[in-house]
Amino acid sequence: MMVTGVDVVGLSKRVPVPTSSCSTALPRATSIVSRPWLAEFSVAFSTTYYPPPDLARLGTADLCDVFHPQEVGQHSDLKIADSIFRNYGGKTRFSGKIATVHCYENNPLVRKALEAPGEDHVLVVDGGGSLRCALLGDNLAEHAAKNGWQGIILNACIRDSEEISKMAVGVKALNTHPLKSAKGNPGVQDVPVTFAGVTFIPGQYVYADSDGIVVSEKDLGSN
Repeated sequence: MMVTGVDVVGLSKRVPVPTSSCSTALPRATSIVSRPWLAEFSVAFSTTYYPPPDLARLGTADLCDVFHPQEVGQHSDLKIADSIFRNYGGKTRFSGKIATVHCYENNPLVRKALEAPGEDHVLVVDGGGSLRCALLGDNLAEHAAKNGWQGIILNACIRDSEEISKMAVGVKALNTHPLKSAKGNPGVQDVPVTFAGVTFIPGQYVYADSDGIVVSEKDLGSN
């Protein structure tokens, strides 16, 4: 018999035990359940098989546990953005293939992108970190929701935040600002953009939720 874990009665969690023979696993399990915080609970061993996680249901914290097991500061294929963003959309968890716009205090290309079919992509906008105007308002966010965009990540500000919070699209931005952007220099589209310590490359994949933003070269499962 193979011991796969310890079911703790009274707790909604499972204490993992490394797969081993029963004779070697039992002493390890005994040391686990002898901890003071488990003293008042009865325990039972189980051989229930737990399948691999459904990646489509995992949040960014779970993805980090699975794909970024290294210590802080060590290299990993999973890139983690700095925690500088706030949630504004009606969806707090979203993911998809990356499309990009690079612009500064001008948003014609943001409009052009969001008025086109999103095909479950996430639009990543590098607005240079400007806090002097908004690159996204409720009209463009409504286009995004209707046209099949999963979400928008902006290194810039938005406005109409109350209306956007009711829309079925994910929106992360630095902050809000009531002034709309200019319509002159449009910027460039579908190029790699770098901010928050991460380079977002068109065609790669981004995953976002209330805990943060992670980027992967490969599809880890769509939310």
